[in-house]
Amino acid sequence: MKLFYLLAEKILIFLPPKETEYVREKQMLMHPGESGSKVTREYYIKKLGDAMLIAVVGVILSVCILIADWNNRQAMLGSSIPRNGYGEGDRRVRVNVYTDGEIYEKDKVITVEERQFSQKETEKVFRETREWIDRTVPGKNASLDHVVYDLVFPEAAVDYPVNIEWMTDNYDVLDTNGKIQEDFEDEKGEKVRISATLSYGAREEVYEFYALVFPRYREEKEQLTHDIDRMIDTYAKASISSNEQPLPENVNGRSLSYEEALPMTWLYILSCGILSSVIVYMGRDRELKKKVEKREREMLLDYPEIVSKLTLLISAGLTLRAAFERVACDHAVCSHKRRSYAMEEMMITVHRMRSGISEYEAYLDFGKRCAVKRYTKLGALFSQNIKKGSAGLLQELEREVQDAFEERKANARRVGEEASTRLLLPMVMMLSVVMIVVIVPAFMSFSL
Repeated sequence: MKLFYLLAEKILIFLPPKETEYVREKQMLMHPGESGSKVTREYYIKKLGDAMLIAVVGVILSVCILIADWNNRQAMLGSSIPRNGYGEGDRRVRVNVYTDGEIYEKDKVITVEERQFSQKETEKVFRETREWIDRTVPGKNASLDHVVYDLVFPEAAVDYPVNIEWMTDNYDVLDTNGKIQEDFEDEKGEKVRISATLSYGAREEVYEFYALVFPRYREEKEQLTHDIDRMIDTYAKASISSNEQPLPENVNGRSLSYEEALPMTWLYILSCGILSSVIVYMGRDRELKKKVEKREREMLLDYPEIVSKLTLLISAGLTLRAAFERVACDHAVCSHKRRSYAMEEMMITVHRMRSGISEYEAYLDFGKRCAVKRYTKLGALFSQNIKKGSAGLLQELEREVQDAFEERKANARRVGEEASTRLLLPMVMMLSVVMIVVIVPAFMSFSL
C-alpha cells in the first residue's frame, strides 16, 4: 500500500483534485485541531491509492486469465475438436476460421455434440430400456393385467439418454400421462393399447416424414458460410460415434483452418476491477459525508448536557470562562467516555484562550468550527456576554436548556417513528409467512 500511496501522492501533484475546499471543510470538522491541508492531502492520497490498488489487481487478474486461456486453448488448424462423453452435454467452442492462411471469420461458434452410442450400442440400449419400461410402467399395480392405479409414463429412461413419447388408443380410458380418466366406469374393464416411441439422437423406433425442399439463392459470402456450417454438420453426423469431431479442411475450393477463440473472462475481470476502483474512489466522498452527518447528530445529542452543565456552574458562581474550562476538562479526564466532538472543540477553545487568544474571538471561532446551528448560536451568545456584560446570560442559558431538551425529545420521537417504519417491511413478510402457514394446509384439506 505504501507504494500506491506514494504513487498517488506524485499524481496529485500534477493533477490536483476538484472540490478540494469542500473536502477540506469536512475533514476539519472530523479532525478538529489538526491541519486542514494535511488531513485533506492524506484523504486524497488514501482515496486515490486504494482505487489504484483495486484497478491494478483487476488488471493483473485479467492478464493472468488471458495468459491461461491463451495457453490452454487448442489451435486446431483443421484437425478436430474433442467431444464430451455420454451424458456430459454438448460442447460449444468459439473458433477463428482462416481461409488460405487469412482470417475469414472471428469467434465462430461450433456446437460439438456429446459422443453418442453406435448402432450396435443403441440396439442394446433400446432393448434394456424396453425391459426397464416393463418394470416401471405398472407402478403400484401388480401387473398390467389388472390396473387400478395410475400408470407411470416416464419421459426419459433413467440409465440412458433415451427420450420416450407415449400414446394410447383410447384417451377416454387412459391419457398420455398414464392417468385413468375420472369418468371411466366400465366394471368389465377396457383393453387399451399403449405405444412408447423411443428416440435417441437421430434414431427412433417409429419415424417417418417427407419433404421436397430446394436451397434458396445466397450471396457468395453467405453461401460460403452456409456450406461451412453444412459441412460441419455432415462431419458431425458421420463421426457421432467417434471421440473427436473432424472439421472440413476445404469448402468450395477454399482451404480452411481453425483457431480456438479466447474466452472473454479476462475482459470481465478487467471491467470489474476498473469499475470497483471507480466505485471505491467515489464512495469515499459519500462515506465522508455520512461521517459528517453522524458528527452533527452526536453533537446535537451532547448539546443539552453541555448547556445544562454550563448553566449549573454559572448559577453556582463561576465565571463563564471557568465554567467553560471546567466542563471541557472534566470530560477530558474521563477516558472511559465515548468520543465527543463537541468536547474536543471545547478543549481546542480552552487551549486557544490559554495561549493568548481573546475570549471574544475564541467563542466565535468555537461556533464556526462546530458548524452546527445550535453551537453557532451558543458561541455568539458567549461572545456577546464578553462584549456587553453578563447581564441576562443565565436567563438565556436556562431558555436554551429548555429548548434543547424539547428538541431532543422531538428528535427521539422522530427516530422512533423512522424505526417503526423500517420495521414495517419485516412485519409484512412475517405476516405473509403466517398466512401461508395457515392457508395452505386449509386448502390442502379441502382438496382431500
